[in-house]
Amino acid sequence: MSDQRTIQEKIAIAVAAGASAWVIGAAFFYESGDINPAGVPPTVACLIALWGAIKSDITRMWIGTALAIIFSFAFLFSVGFVVAPAAIALAIGSLVLWDVRHQL
Repeated sequence: MSDQRTIQEKIAIAVAAGASAWVIGAAFFYESGDINPAGVPPTVACLIALWGAIKSDITRMWIGTALAIIFSFAFLFSVGFVVAPAAIALAIGSLVLWDVRHQL
């Protein structure tokens, strides 16, 4: 395998970075000028998924994605509706990365 990233790996990283930025901006500081404690777990989940995307580790990315989905349901009426689009985007990014890992 070459040291160059494939286009699918770049897409997975971009999706995970965008989802993380969305959750940090919208859930971590949701309707407050301060840190929202309910936004911390989804933020950590998205950062785990981003870490997996950067390392091209599909297992780590799926773990972060699953945690983001779980936290979007767990905090449904506080930050869940904000985290749900990011969790869906992470699932799509995980599928793209999974496809790359299984083509080799």
